[in-house]
Amino acid sequence: MNELDRQLERLNAPARVQEVANLHTNAFSWESQGTIPLGIHVVNPDHGKDLDYRDWIDPRPFLEFQRRILVDTLEVGSDLMPAVAINHLGDAVLTSMYGASLHAPEAGSTTLQDVGPTPIPKFSSIQEAAATPLPDLGVGIIPQVEAIARHYREYLPPWVRVVAPMPAGPFSTAMELRGSDILMDLLDHPDLCHQFISNCAQLQINVERRVREIVGTPLRGENISNFCIYGAGLRLGDDSMVNLSPDMILEFCVPAFAQVNRHFGGNGHIHFCSLPHSRFEHVYPALIETPEVKVVSSQFGFEYYERHLDQLRGRLAVECFYGDDVYPYICQKYGSFRDWANDFVPRFKNESGLVMYFQISSLEEGQEVWAAWKEAHRK
Repeated sequence: MNELDRQLERLNAPARVQEVANLHTNAFSWESQGTIPLGIHVVNPDHGKDLDYRDWIDPRPFLEFQRRILVDTLEVGSDLMPAVAINHLGDAVLTSMYGASLHAPEAGSTTLQDVGPTPIPKFSSIQEAAATPLPDLGVGIIPQVEAIARHYREYLPPWVRVVAPMPAGPFSTAMELRGSDILMDLLDHPDLCHQFISNCAQLQINVERRVREIVGTPLRGENISNFCIYGAGLRLGDDSMVNLSPDMILEFCVPAFAQVNRHFGGNGHIHFCSLPHSRFEHVYPALIETPEVKVVSSQFGFEYYERHLDQLRGRLAVECFYGDDVYPYICQKYGSFRDWANDFVPRFKNESGLVMYFQISSLEEGQEVWAAWKEAHRK
């Protein structure tokens, strides 16, 4: 046992793990708790300075990076589950199974949500895409993914969950494989698009099940996200749905979410990216209308929550605050995180339906932010 292993064992706190799981579950179920769960990932860039994407299939440097992040994160003691995700493969997993070429970055970004390789569109027509048989497990980079999963499980304590590569939203996977032409296909060939998107959903189900079998995660009922949140269902990243109207989201995306939900239990826990200049708030009303989605996950979702709580309450919970932009945005707009928290928390701590998390670059700053968050709850 090396020093990092000893530090991890010192931080093993089963009662606190159950408390955090309850906080997330209750928040997503709109049960008032008198607190807003907040997770603080400590991602020290020094830990990732030697990451090299020329070795992106080698699990050792990426696991070492994740282990160091986990120790610092657990030291802060915020509202996060003890988990390590295979987060450096981006959207390569499913697309590689269809034979898509992958463009790997020259260097990692040393962030927890590293985007990984970018797939190149594979199919020249929706007819070709829909007619292509569902790939078998064992093709693309799946053998390497299985080896990475085994390595992570072997070298992490059993109380630390190992989370599969970030689940890709079915429509986003379809769009990566077909390219932006799929937006016209939705109008011209809706039946073929439904088939192809459903195939992408089934492929995600198959891969998720396989990795869960390797790392020992229950196939139903436990859905811990790639960012250490106890999810309402399997968290799917479906960024590309922001290109669709609310009606098209309901027609083409939601049935695929339901397909995934049936296999892993729970309700839809759906992410799409929002940015300082693009909030894509047309997505929320669409998802409020469907029982297939229980949680929407988007960086700036707390602003929508603040303005539309009456419409969201009891119907659609919000996960938010993560990414590279939100924390600096808050500090610039309000002067400091503490000033923002002292305004926001007293107004919403006795509500529910909100889970927040973000990353900090040092343990000391993480501890300061966590203390400020707890102090804001006493106001």
